Amino acid sequence: MRIFYVPEIADDLADVRDWYESRSDGLGGEFIRMAYAGFEELQEFPEKCEEVYGSLRRALMRRFPYSIYYHFSAGTITVYGVFHSSRDPQNVLKMLSIR
Repeated sequence: MRIFYVPEIADDLADVRDWYESRSDGLGGEFIRMAYAGFEELQEFPEKCEEVYGSLRRALMRRFPYSIYYHFSAGTITVYGVFHSSRDPQNVLKMLSIR
C-alpha cells in the first residue's frame, strides 16, 4: 500500500510536536511516534475508518486528541491533515479543501 502526504503535514506535525515538547520533555517525540503508528495502521487497514467529508476519512490517534484525515483509493492513501479533534468541523473542512 502506498501512502502520500500533502506538504502541509510536515508543518502540522512539527507545530504539535513543538507544543507538546514545550510542556514536557519527550512528549513531542511521543506525539510523532503515535502519528506514525497511526499512518502505519492506515496502511494495514485503510478502509477501517468511516468517510466524514465526501470521500475523506478520519482516523483518531491513540493517546492524543488528534485526528488524521485521509483519502483511500486504488491502493493509495493520501494524508491531508492532522488536526486537534476539538476543532470546529467547518474550519477543518475549510483547511482540508485548500490542501
